[in-house]
Amino acid sequence: MPKATQRRPAGGEFSLIAGLAKELAQVSSRAVQLGIGDDAAVLRVGKERLVVTVDDQVEGVHFDLRWLSAADVGYRSLQAAASDLAAMGAEPLAAVASLRAPRGFPEARLRELARGQAIAARELGCPVVGGNVARDLHLSVTTTVLGRVQRPLLRRGARPGDELWVLGELGLARAGLLLHQQGPKLPRRLAAVARRARAAWARPRALLREGLALRGRARAALDVSDGLAGDVRHLAAASGVKVVIEATRLAALVTEDLAELGDLLGEPGVALALNGGEDYALLAAGPRARRPADAQVVGRVERGRGAELELETKRRLALGSGFDHFRG
Repeated sequence: MPKATQRRPAGGEFSLIAGLAKELAQVSSRAVQLGIGDDAAVLRVGKERLVVTVDDQVEGVHFDLRWLSAADVGYRSLQAAASDLAAMGAEPLAAVASLRAPRGFPEARLRELARGQAIAARELGCPVVGGNVARDLHLSVTTTVLGRVQRPLLRRGARPGDELWVLGELGLARAGLLLHQQGPKLPRRLAAVARRARAAWARPRALLREGLALRGRARAALDVSDGLAGDVRHLAAASGVKVVIEATRLAALVTEDLAELGDLLGEPGVALALNGGEDYALLAAGPRARRPADAQVVGRVERGRGAELELETKRRLALGSGFDHFRG
């Protein structure tokens, strides 16, 4: 009988999640304000609203130890998990982490990983207060973060007429990964953007401050972890609207040096911005009058369903599904 891990779910990651959610929905609690389907779950505890999320960093899937230090792995494991709280407009309280390592993996490197987590914890104000350690075939870290919020930002809520905003940078992390994978020779003028790109992939940052700034301004939000093209589809589906990305506005967000680097790597700047995962920027929809000062407009919300890219010619293309763990 083949191992379960050898067979991908026929419908991909999000079809699998929908099926699992259907099974798990058989058990409910009045404490649950929001369950499966958003960036994090929301629980009612007295007058508080607690936000809970979990994220994995798995060797060979999310990172490669040829290109990252153990400290990088620890750092990005906590920042990536905390990014879900940023998308909800929540403040972090604490985290727990499950660390699994292969036989013979040096203890010194595991301590280095913990130091990377500690650096991220100080930056986020989110101490790691416990967890678990176990042996496995590959190095991995599963991080659960707990936060609090009065009124969470959700993926649903976008309305026709809203602007579509991005807070943070798009495409840098994808460029950083491609640099590691391809190892191209670069002209000196691209050295600075290459350093920024590698750092964006190795040590992403959860945009907690920006998430807090969206409270009372955005009607819907999520973080860009699977690529903008896929994540706008999630926002559109949750809100029951059509989301249109304007190619000219998106291109304006890509700096000249990043666009040149993208061309050298075989991915034009707009493609980096659309398809690159692990940017951990924030994507939000809201009325023009409430747009935060540091939000950049990349599109708009219309009546209808789905997500489209509007070219300079006004021709529209349907956007793809973004990164999927169970496809390809």
